Amino acid sequence: MPRGRLRVELVDRLGAIDRPSFEELAAGRSLMVSWPYLLAVEEDPSLDARYLLAVQGESGLAGVLPCYLWDGRPVPAMDTYDPAEMGGGWLLGNRCRSAEWRPTLFMGTRSGYVNEWLVHPREGDSVAGVLGPMLQAAVGLARQAGCASWAAMWMPSKAASQLAEALGPASHLMLGSGSASLDAGFPDFEAYLASLSSSRRHAVRRERTRFAASGLQVTEARLSECCEALARLAAPLQARYGHRHTASELEAEFSRQARQLDHCSWVLICRRGERPVGFTLFYRWGHTLYGRAAGFDYQEVAGTAAYFNLAFYLPLEHAIRTGARELHLGLASWQAKVVRGARLEPSWLWITPPRRWRSSWPELVRGQPLGVRAWLEQQVGGPRGGLDQPGWDSPLP
Repeated sequence: MPRGRLRVELVDRLGAIDRPSFEELAAGRSLMVSWPYLLAVEEDPSLDARYLLAVQGESGLAGVLPCYLWDGRPVPAMDTYDPAEMGGGWLLGNRCRSAEWRPTLFMGTRSGYVNEWLVHPREGDSVAGVLGPMLQAAVGLARQAGCASWAAMWMPSKAASQLAEALGPASHLMLGSGSASLDAGFPDFEAYLASLSSSRRHAVRRERTRFAASGLQVTEARLSECCEALARLAAPLQARYGHRHTASELEAEFSRQARQLDHCSWVLICRRGERPVGFTLFYRWGHTLYGRAAGFDYQEVAGTAAYFNLAFYLPLEHAIRTGARELHLGLASWQAKVVRGARLEPSWLWITPPRRWRSSWPELVRGQPLGVRAWLEQQVGGPRGGLDQPGWDSPLP
């Protein structure tokens, strides 16, 4: 039976989409494009959420493209999504003026650093045939809203390749960074240790022994049980990495996530007596544990190796015990992750800059991935963790 003509529609809330049809699109994809995660993002009033729907004749929903309009007002969680900072700052240096990039439209997810395209599996090899019209409609939406720039941020290579196929010559992809993941498919923790070098095995054992002797205790919780404590501990770590979050803003963000994601949350809380002095927050989605937040009272945990135990070793033991196959560890702290067995995979950006840079943008972008790869090699101390594998200069095979 013919599928009929594809049309693109616009709705202003996730609840306007038939959830079972959406779940078919999201099956097998990451937490960050799941219904509960996107609903938690929508509840943040900082950005205006819209959804473009690709509808295939009588066959129903063929694709969903979340879009977020940012008017340029300071939003703490947006610093690593800001195309002026992540793209313009890299390529233009002090010639980049952030104000001229506003407003901005984000296509796909704008939180979590994993941007995958929601296209129905039945479309098979014709993903571009569904994604292309949605992207074109999103560009039209950006222009209608008076946006100076638009972007799709933090795509794994498969999603970046799909975007390149959909856009053709208009896709000038930048390499954003490397995303770290740790294989959890070990029969036990000793098998994980055996996969490391001899010196690293000794280092891991020392860190576990130091933590065990610290007097710190670890308990498990759901996110809804500890939003306030987590926000207080997360604020100093966020500040250490240059993010502009206050404790009250973080508590509001954790509360939004708890309303939608509590059922798959897993929090490790480190205590000195009764007082929380550290935590890590993970979400279990499918066969993956996604690390999403951490925080510490640095004075209380100094010299205890608390971070490595709460962020790597205890979650890995939990993953092995519960049958998870992977720890998704995300961006930053690349060396700490790589030396503990993580691999890095490319994460791509598609950015359309303000009008005055558009003619020169393709040339500016050309060769940029090699520069980012060289920078990552400096961060990890050499071409380790997958940086020596093909695919870092382009997501296309």
